[in-house]
Amino acid sequence: MPPIRIGFVGLSSRQSWAVWAHLPYLATTSKYTIVALCNSSVSSARAAITAHNLPPTTKAYGSPADLAADPDIDLIVCSVRVDKHYAVLQPALQAGKDVFCEWPLAKDHAEAEEMLMLAKEKGVRTLVGLQAHVSPALRKIKEIVESGRIGKVLSSSFHGTPKFFGETESEGLGYTHERRNGGNMLTIYGMHSLEAITFVLGPLATYTPLLSISKPTTDLLNSSGQTVRTIPRTSHDQILLQGTLTSSAVLSYHLRGGPAFSNTSGLIWRIYGSSGEIQITGPDTYLQISDDNLKIEVFEHAAGTTEVVEVEKDKWSGDGLFGRNIARLYEEFAEGKGVDDGVLDWGVAVERHAFVEEVYRKAGVDVK
Repeated sequence: MPPIRIGFVGLSSRQSWAVWAHLPYLATTSKYTIVALCNSSVSSARAAITAHNLPPTTKAYGSPADLAADPDIDLIVCSVRVDKHYAVLQPALQAGKDVFCEWPLAKDHAEAEEMLMLAKEKGVRTLVGLQAHVSPALRKIKEIVESGRIGKVLSSSFHGTPKFFGETESEGLGYTHERRNGGNMLTIYGMHSLEAITFVLGPLATYTPLLSISKPTTDLLNSSGQTVRTIPRTSHDQILLQGTLTSSAVLSYHLRGGPAFSNTSGLIWRIYGSSGEIQITGPDTYLQISDDNLKIEVFEHAAGTTEVVEVEKDKWSGDGLFGRNIARLYEEFAEGKGVDDGVLDWGVAVERHAFVEEVYRKAGVDVK
């Protein structure tokens, strides 16, 4: 089969998620080829083509509409700020292009639902960057749970920090501290970790959330570490959730901003069963990029022994950590796999946006 031809929105010449997570795979695979870039200007796109040694035939665009009009593009990949997804992808959807959009799909549920409706109307195939289901580490944890090795799961506790949303932030991430932009600790780091938890343990049945802004302002720092300005924080830096899973097990979840304790593990996730317990630790709560950065331990009550569980390697395990699960998504998408295989589409994304909105409402936060 010929490679899937990609028009990429947001692959700039600077370091970014697109460069760290998407480019390593796309630069080496035979299943895809980048044929065009779209950035804020044609000159910016050309600079990125040069910076990343893309073929000189790669087209440079300065507007999403021009990119979408290119008949030589099969798939649009979007990796820009969350609040720009809707506008950037409207032309692609209208043109009937398949789309891979990073998570969150949009800045709120209403925009995401409208995008999904248009995608269905145009009959396009969609993919969203929720990666937990293709993670070998999370699949291993799920396998242990389902094997019965720790018995019936009775409870699970999760505590961690993404290490952002403390007293300072890099200037480029200032927008994440404004809730209206749609990309914040709940929607990004919270939803990625909750996706992982429910993938392993099953969906929530009931829950009560508590959201708090414990630090009402944050200092934005430039690349030299100097404070350039102080902004108000309207997105939450404390997220707590107490609930029950459909299995009847209880869940205690706490995600907070700021550094990890004494620069140690930013994640402690335990799954307590009737005959054993699993402990997962790692440097942060980015379970969507989980791989060998996690330590998985199984404690068996009767034997009194603890085993460190190794995760099987695959062809992507030696790549950069950020890009491994993205590569696995691309591979399975190219093979025509879908939701049942862990390749989540925009239908699932809209369900997750509805959950976010429900969390806000239950916590007494105005979602308008």
